Amino acid sequence: MKKMTTAAAVLALLAGLTGCSLFPSPPPPPDIAPATPVSVLPPECPFVGSDDVMPVRIPKGTPSESIGSVLNSYSGWLNAGSELVAAWSPGTAVPENCVAELAARNAEAYANNLFTTHTDVAWQEYFAAVKVLNQQNLAAVRQAEPETGGRGTFELLQEIDSSATDNGTFLKFDAVYRPTVAGQGNWEGWDTTTRWYVELVPAGEFLVINYIEQTPAAG
Repeated sequence: MKKMTTAAAVLALLAGLTGCSLFPSPPPPPDIAPATPVSVLPPECPFVGSDDVMPVRIPKGTPSESIGSVLNSYSGWLNAGSELVAAWSPGTAVPENCVAELAARNAEAYANNLFTTHTDVAWQEYFAAVKVLNQQNLAAVRQAEPETGGRGTFELLQEIDSSATDNGTFLKFDAVYRPTVAGQGNWEGWDTTTRWYVELVPAGEFLVINYIEQTPAAG
């Protein structure tokens, strides 16, 4: 029969009398307060959370569906942040740089999620040009002058040649950008018939742009 030492017997008796374990569980961790939301804009600007700056992605689909998705993504980029800026009352004192900062955050979101390459100089110049168009729309919304810009859309004019392989989707089509009022604003020629050449490659559940060229359509 196994013997119990006097010290062990005393400890066992104390444990039984107190109803407590000799080896109590560690105290629960302190409550962790939820992280304070951080704005993507400078402190002097209205709050804009990271969830408010989300690009319109290109889902997988047929070549014809992909054309519509590409134009939808570009419409989303040119109008990105319009609802946010519209909520900034024209009577409030909002620094002018806030619109430019929001357009810059939009450009980062689209460049990082809609394209395979976004580091070399040529791509950066392209993203900067589209950022200017987005900023132009945001400034028009901010000034409550929709006749000078506002929420335009892209319109497909014709699908010329499209195909899809395991390596990617290749699109060739004509489209035009329709601003709120034709003939106002600088739209890089996109408000006239433009020929689009686009190569899309798979990236998870979506497609991303590996190559894109937009030139004036012949004739």
